[in-house]
Amino acid sequence: MAEVSIFGSLNTDVMMRVDAFPEPGETVMAATVSRSLGGKGANQAVAAARAGASVAFSGMVGADEEGRTLLSALKAEGIDCDGVTTQPTQPTGVAFISVDLTGENRIILVSGANSTAAPRLTSARVYLTQLEVSLAAVELFLMDRPPGSISILNAAPYQAAAIPLLTKADIVVVNETELAGYCNATVPRTSQEASAMARSLRRNRQTIIVTLGAHGSVTVGADEKVQTGFPAKVADTTGAGDCFCGYLAARLAQGAPMWNATETAHRAAALSVASSGAMMSFPRLAELI
Repeated sequence: MAEVSIFGSLNTDVMMRVDAFPEPGETVMAATVSRSLGGKGANQAVAAARAGASVAFSGMVGADEEGRTLLSALKAEGIDCDGVTTQPTQPTGVAFISVDLTGENRIILVSGANSTAAPRLTSARVYLTQLEVSLAAVELFLMDRPPGSISILNAAPYQAAAIPLLTKADIVVVNETELAGYCNATVPRTSQEASAMARSLRRNRQTIIVTLGAHGSVTVGADEKVQTGFPAKVADTTGAGDCFCGYLAARLAQGAPMWNATETAHRAAALSVASSGAMMSFPRLAELI
């Protein structure tokens, strides 16, 4: 049995460095362009594996070199990829990412094979998924799991149609922009505002975690906790949220209490932003000590 089962997307990331993001109708010049491995699902699987968890991953790639490269990279991390299938009529997904001088990013996603991905329902302690695959498949993954397991939905990217899914996970992770979308409100300016909005989103015995970038996070469950951020030298924030989610899932699967799991996840995410790219920038657990 794997400690963490993850269902989600696999993408090739095409990253462009710009001085500033273009305004509507404006053309800007990119200083560099590079290709790397990504996809929220694949990123989170690598993060969980580097946190020391045994990971089973399911998703879909195209019958192309990009898909084969992604699979090889995941297997090299010790991830069980038996649940990854190949779609012969769709290419592997692609994310076009622009990063400005502050390290902030803007992303355009082409789903490709991710749009027809289906989960492999394996036995695990923690189940983690996101919203770069079909919502029907996400719902199946969240609902068809053994009693006593923990489900985590990283409700990103924001989709209004995903609102009914928020009640089906034990833990929901969103950033402040996504939180605002799901609450039909403005982006919270403080941790207190974020906590209040998370309380309005929470149902039954759920836990809502709102990541606030460099400012840390708020966790609203049976108790409420504000986690302050850790100092970071920011080169690129791409994948930091995925690093957080993967580490969170791994630590919970290993029996850590919520406060400890979120603290460790924040430390890992803070280290990840010091390097460019997503999954290859994620630290291993030993680097956090």
